[in-house]
Amino acid sequence: MKDQRDGDGATLIETMVAVLVALIGVFPLGGVIFHATVVNKNQGAETTRATIYAQDKIEKLLSLDFAACAQAAGAQPSTCNTTNISSSGWTQGLLAGGPISSSSTTTAPVALVCPDVPSSSQGYVDFLDANGRQLPSGGAGSCSSVTGSSIAYVREWSVAYLTAFAGGPAMKQITVAVYSALALGTGSRKPIVVLTSVRSNPN
Repeated sequence: MKDQRDGDGATLIETMVAVLVALIGVFPLGGVIFHATVVNKNQGAETTRATIYAQDKIEKLLSLDFAACAQAAGAQPSTCNTTNISSSGWTQGLLAGGPISSSSTTTAPVALVCPDVPSSSQGYVDFLDANGRQLPSGGAGSCSSVTGSSIAYVREWSVAYLTAFAGGPAMKQITVAVYSALALGTGSRKPIVVLTSVRSNPN
């Protein structure tokens, strides 16, 4: 007589072993998915924050007096300084220059300690704390009052003169890059975000 157990389904023990094997495979996958979700959320928040800081700088530069802030640095009014640093050589306003350009957005940012900023970058870089407040805090101050430990973001910008159409107004291109201070020690040193805007002479 044929054994009746040949047609029976899986036993309880076999089912439990199968479930255990499935759980061992699924749990690590769940951890990977959770980690990826958190990383994507954090990167999105960081990009949004950096975009706000870059837009804020562009709007500040666009609000400068086109003629007065394009004079030689020594002739510019103090309102042309958007760095919050009142040390000598930090008023560049809308003069052409700056450490970055639209064709070179991965240029390594300047040193974190303000006095080490190269003279070619002075007036085209500023520093923000973790809350996005410009350093030095409490208004304009000396370069030496900015310390590396309080810096969370570095903003760099460049101003370039654009060739106007015949009879058209003078135009300037402003490019702003925002770097995370945490990434400055890495090899790539790529900015979180780079924004560009163009301003024409209203006169």
